[in-house]
Amino acid sequence: MGISRYKHRIGIGAGIILGLIFVTAGVGKLLHQPEAFKIFFTPFLDLLPLILMAKAFFIWLPWVELVIGLLLITGIAARLVAAFSLLLITAFITNNTLNLIKGLGGEPCGCFGAVDNVFAANLSVIGSLVIDIGMLALSLALLFYARRSFFNIYPWFLKRGGLGK
Repeated sequence: MGISRYKHRIGIGAGIILGLIFVTAGVGKLLHQPEAFKIFFTPFLDLLPLILMAKAFFIWLPWVELVIGLLLITGIAARLVAAFSLLLITAFITNNTLNLIKGLGGEPCGCFGAVDNVFAANLSVIGSLVIDIGMLALSLALLFYARRSFFNIYPWFLKRGGLGK
């Protein structure tokens, strides 16, 4: 098995792991939106009208995370979706960095909403920042190691042998 095939498998694995993180976060936020809102938008209250932030967060973010996650897991346009996810991950990193600057590093981040409660895990802002950096690395691995074209919509698991060319 050549090095290229290993890189391709790394790309597929990175997409699946990143997709699972996005799906988990999206579902968790859909089930527990009010708590997550308090933590996420604390740094931005002075910058944007509250109504605009609430609408963007409560309505769009969980659904965007779900769609990104499902597309990454299935491998449909995975490189394009990974490029788009870089924007979202950068926003998460910016948000967590601003929360750290405000001294909220030990506070719960609310990143996974109700999923935090299910597993009794209160992920802090610092822990969330570590996960975000890991997500950034996974997204870059998918972009650089996936063999398929940027806009390819053919899922990886429909190829002969699953992980083949």
